[in-house]
Amino acid sequence: MGNSDKLFQVARFNPELNKILNTSYEAFMIYQSKGLLTHLLKRKHYVAAKYIDNISEIIRKPDYIGTYNSSIEFVKCYKDNIFISVKLDTKRNKYYVATAYEVKQGKIESYVKSGRLNKVGINVLD
Repeated sequence: MGNSDKLFQVARFNPELNKILNTSYEAFMIYQSKGLLTHLLKRKHYVAAKYIDNISEIIRKPDYIGTYNSSIEFVKCYKDNIFISVKLDTKRNKYYVATAYEVKQGKIESYVKSGRLNKVGINVLD
């Protein structure tokens, strides 16, 4: 992320998700770059681009969540399944939406099987 990228707040990480992730994150703000849409279109993530206005909801109420390397991954199943990766910008000490893309149900199932993603129960976030 270049310094010219303007970041804005999109959602707060819900510490209730720690139970599923087996982590101990405090509540923290997640940011989105104004350049995210351009990034998605450049990478041909057209389906995910249609859901750019849903990013806040995807983070607040994911259907699946997991961690991979140093990112937190959120998946929300609409008509399309949208996968969002949130990373820590260590220079600014801010979590930001790194990318988003469509993911097939079969891929979600294999991630669940491998332990990369966990299903979020219906009443976990209520």
